[in-house]
Amino acid sequence: MVSYYQQVGRAGRAMNKAFGVLLHGDEDAGVHQHFADSSFPTQEHIDWILSALMRCSLGLNEDELEQRCNIRRRHILQV
Repeated sequence: MVSYYQQVGRAGRAMNKAFGVLLHGDEDAGVHQHFADSSFPTQEHIDWILSALMRCSLGLNEDELEQRCNIRRRHILQV
């Protein structure tokens, strides 16, 4: 969806008039569902991160959370 939005924005650049055509396919619902499912952290990741933070009174940086929780940084940043 983001890619489509960016391409539409480029379509009329430096032109007086431009047209866009959206082609819909059967796979679209699956693509949209994938992005919806992967855009938010899982409850399990949230629980692991909160648990690690509660055990450390001085706090933890992203590197330390990544190591202690065995979660990728991009998932940590979602929390």
